[in-house]
Amino acid sequence: MGSNASEGLGLRQHTWPDRLRAPDPELLNQLYVPALRCAVSYDRCCGYFSSHVLSVAARGFGGFIENLQRLGDQAPKPAVRLLVNEHLDPDDLRALLTTGDQEPLVRRLLAQFKTPQSALEKNRLAMLAWLVAKGWLEVRVGVMRRFGGMSHAKFGVITDEYGQRVAFMGSDNESGSALVENYEEVELRTSWNDSSFTDYYRSRFEELWQDRDEYVTSLPLPDAVRLELVKLAPTEPPGEVTLDLPSARAAMLWNWLAVAPYLPDGQLACDATAPVDLWPHQGPVVDDCAAAFPAGRMLCDEVGMGKTIEAILALRRLLTGGGVQRALLLVPAGLLKQWQDELREKGGLIVPILSLLHLSEPTRPY
Repeated sequence: MGSNASEGLGLRQHTWPDRLRAPDPELLNQLYVPALRCAVSYDRCCGYFSSHVLSVAARGFGGFIENLQRLGDQAPKPAVRLLVNEHLDPDDLRALLTTGDQEPLVRRLLAQFKTPQSALEKNRLAMLAWLVAKGWLEVRVGVMRRFGGMSHAKFGVITDEYGQRVAFMGSDNESGSALVENYEEVELRTSWNDSSFTDYYRSRFEELWQDRDEYVTSLPLPDAVRLELVKLAPTEPPGEVTLDLPSARAAMLWNWLAVAPYLPDGQLACDATAPVDLWPHQGPVVDDCAAAFPAGRMLCDEVGMGKTIEAILALRRLLTGGGVQRALLLVPAGLLKQWQDELREKGGLIVPILSLLHLSEPTRPY
């Protein structure tokens, strides 16, 4: 047994505030990590289904996984129950409730389950997927029984091995895509100080989970979606990636740089982050070339005045915020490698070479 069990305290070894106001990672350290480190079960009513929402729900799972491994066969299955929500069109909802046709629901869920983009989101989904693969976590999907709304209830109940509980509810914002979560306000109570609060949310979750709610029907996560989730499960139990303050600041900076080209005067951020600095005469040329798109411009500077850099910086602007998704560069054969290197070194652009071999390959019939 770990120290929590030997002390016989579990959740009671902590002092829990009645309210929390904080962004992640502060909320992570004040609620999710200490509570889940003591937990044997966790019931959570989340927002709409998506890979990001699932990763938010998996905050603090590192200590939880360690505790479940310590308990082994004594740990309940499922130890985690996540209820996510979804919105269906009237015809799809009618077909689901009358004939059990889940095809539209599966399409919507799979469309929203995207490959994680950040290391933190990937880590959290790996923990969640590992719990699913081991049978310690189940997901159900809540759908309104009548068209015209969506279940937005967001609350959770954490229980330790002594039957003590911490329940919380509030404005947990799960809709963003940033690495650092948004501002939240959460009301929190313990079973030893306010049993009516914790009992209420425990019973509400059971009603929703057991499909006994008057307004919301809950369905098992379709197998096709569950299999996509399990694909993310590592072979070994994953630990938790922590986000310290310097990392959080770096993440915020990188997120800002990613959107800066789309803001007013965003081309300045695009130029400032390029691997090279523009000479005074090059700035107006790049401005004119990028602003003229889709009209063309011909660069006619003297030799050594930086035509290549002007072209690369104009292309860089067009690809980041300028509305261009693909570009074809027609370069003399003897300069292909040189241009590829220049694009990388002076523009930070990774550009593949399209060879005649690729063009001459016969199309294979399907």
